[in-house]
Amino acid sequence: MSTLVYVHGTNGSGKSTLARAVIAAAGGVLEVDDVPHTLGRNKVTWTRKRVALMGKYGNACGGLDGVRPYADAHHLVQHARSCDATGVFAESLVTPGLQTCKDFAEYFDRTVFILLDTPETICIANVLLRRRAKGNSKPYDPKNLQKKLRSAKAWADNLERAGLQVRRLQYKQAYSLALQVLGLPKPSVEDLLL
Repeated sequence: MSTLVYVHGTNGSGKSTLARAVIAAAGGVLEVDDVPHTLGRNKVTWTRKRVALMGKYGNACGGLDGVRPYADAHHLVQHARSCDATGVFAESLVTPGLQTCKDFAEYFDRTVFILLDTPETICIANVLLRRRAKGNSKPYDPKNLQKKLRSAKAWADNLERAGLQVRRLQYKQAYSLALQVLGLPKPSVEDLLL
């Protein structure tokens, strides 16, 4: 059974952190030379358990937001599906349109869209932490984050009205569901230390 987990949320909601946790649960990243499929090699992160994550995770942000042009997302998702990935994981800050989500759902036997329902105060705190780590001391105006939060919630509403499976979850519940859908066991501490 082919599966896709698509995670959406605003800045600081935990999307990239969730992706890195999935990478760890899937045995870590394959080295580029070990990836058998050259197409999308620079835009897809393959794990040892053959879960394909859309985008690269070498910096604080990753996922489909780093795929240029964004239209390549369709091609990458289809490619990962055709390369016998055990599952595909995608996350983005960019709000994907309803038709894009319908297309993604058609590519797989099971697709679960997750809205990371992280409280606004936590998102802002995470953004401020990231800014401090980068040495950015400019005053922060959360208006853009609040606008993206409203957009993300409207996205989930639109998908639900269209009959797509959407789950509104906080981080821990999203992590558990992602592992379940992707067929990954929760890793033990020893697994994560390997």
